[in-house]
Amino acid sequence: MIPIRWALPLLIAVAAQPASAERIAIPFAPPLGQALAYDIDQHRPVAGQESRFSAHRTLRFERAEDGYRLHAVLKSLDSDAPEAAAASFRAALTPLIGVAMRFRLDGQGKIVGLDDDEAIWTAVEQGLERMMAHFAADTPRHRAAQSVKTLFAGLSREGRLALLAGEYQPLLLFAAGEVEDGPGGRGVRTMAGSPLGRPVPVEGVLALRQRTSDSLSLTETLSGEGVQVRMDYALSPRTGLVARQTRRLSVGERTLTEERVLRPAP
Repeated sequence: MIPIRWALPLLIAVAAQPASAERIAIPFAPPLGQALAYDIDQHRPVAGQESRFSAHRTLRFERAEDGYRLHAVLKSLDSDAPEAAAASFRAALTPLIGVAMRFRLDGQGKIVGLDDDEAIWTAVEQGLERMMAHFAADTPRHRAAQSVKTLFAGLSREGRLALLAGEYQPLLLFAAGEVEDGPGGRGVRTMAGSPLGRPVPVEGVLALRQRTSDSLSLTETLSGEGVQVRMDYALSPRTGLVARQTRRLSVGERTLTEERVLRPAP
């Protein structure tokens, strides 16, 4: 869930579709003014044990003259991993807790900007400085914060936007696009592997499994050199948002599982 490397890349269609496949247009019509909860829970092996990494956010979409605004706040994060193993996760996300962000989206659901981006980035940098001041220089938390600070300092303005928007992109994966309801599915190619190993090219098929008036269920199976991936999506045909996404990533004998859920806030 560390947005530096864990954000999922968008799928790229690479195979021709069967003539019999029905193309289903996906809208982008997010629920306006509604408080939403966005929870990400990941489990992966760390230091010989299964460890959990969780982050909880609140979202709200609003209409704007040029498209939409996505109001997003990271509310909390947690991990039961050993302190040293969770240090990078905490260093990358802790400075964002409580920082209100307003992403600008065009009418097709693409994130194109961030209001007050310089002020937000200043808040992130100050959060890292406070973290470094709180922990001694020889501790994992201090070293992790220093590494994140160095990485952040090297980002362009576009890189900063990509970093901050990275966790929200999976919600918009199919917005204003289309999926196929046919026997062959759609061929896809992307990169997979991080954080269990170096990213490697994978390819496979994205297929529609079930279609109702309330949800489209899709499954994506991918493979590459030593890597197997399965992705399951529950996509709203009314809003165009991914309401639930599960990922199972296996690299050799190591396996990561992740679930992302978007739901009305309690």
